[in-house]
Amino acid sequence: MINVVAIGLRIHGEYAIQEILKAENTRLVAIMETEERWSTVAERYNVPFFSDYRAMLDEVECNTAIVCLPNDEKTTAVIECLRRGIHAISDKPVSITEEELDLLEKEVAASPAEFSVLLTERFNPLYVKAKAIIDSGDIGDIAGCIMMRPHESTAQREEPWMYDTSRNGGLIVDLMIHDIDLALWMCRSELEEVTAKSLHTRFFADKPGYIDFAQALFTLRSGVIVHVEADWLTPRNTSWDCRMLVIGTDGTVEVLTKSGEVILCTHEGNHRNVMEAEVQHDSVCLDFVRRIRGIEPCILTSEDCLASARAVLLARKSSESGRSEAARI
Repeated sequence: MINVVAIGLRIHGEYAIQEILKAENTRLVAIMETEERWSTVAERYNVPFFSDYRAMLDEVECNTAIVCLPNDEKTTAVIECLRRGIHAISDKPVSITEEELDLLEKEVAASPAEFSVLLTERFNPLYVKAKAIIDSGDIGDIAGCIMMRPHESTAQREEPWMYDTSRNGGLIVDLMIHDIDLALWMCRSELEEVTAKSLHTRFFADKPGYIDFAQALFTLRSGVIVHVEADWLTPRNTSWDCRMLVIGTDGTVEVLTKSGEVILCTHEGNHRNVMEAEVQHDSVCLDFVRRIRGIEPCILTSEDCLASARAVLLARKSSESGRSEAARI
């Protein structure tokens, strides 16, 4: 039996609980949050509610934790779990400084427990389909990727700490992590270098210095060039329109999330939607449970999570330094 505790319910906390409970022989045994308003979630699941996660871990019998705290508090909580031998899956970004990530990487290597991050896009049926097309060789060798991740700032209004870069980590770290993870996965390569630029626009004129638009150019060791754009400028009450275009030597594949299409173009056929209507459901939480139980397939590894976290921290560093930054060898 997997006994799960929730350490924080911010942003994607309830989603993660719902997803992990879809796995057989899993149960939620306790919830921790620092604000009393979250106690209603514990009442709904009929589990104890704590205000301190260390006290909860001392008192409750558990072997798995979901960590959805404010971004600047996640690394410490994940490390606490790993040191106790408790499997931990965290919302992204798990670390907002290189120092935090260095500490986490050491603890992941030393702990017998599994570690993961809610990098949900690897399990989005649209990107799964695109990955299958790339792996089949239908578009030849990948030359480059163009990725866009526009968002509306709804979460910031609900969680004011997200407007504080020292607590949130900033736009590049918070949003681009999905896209660089997808690129590393689809291209089966590692990061070599990144050049990034960021901007504060008049959209958030009342929040001086708040970065709401950024672009980064990631060069992979395979030679593939990945261009990522992320922003908080999506008009209010408008659905997100994340996109991905992968250019190959024999064709292209494009993901359009708003319309739910995967567009394939090759020498044999012009642009056409190849996305099936019915797809088998999977999720990052179910993948994590499989990893805990030693069951294949394992789609997202702890090494993958650390690599994407390292990449966006390097991109933020580039945007701040004004020069290209090389990845560690």
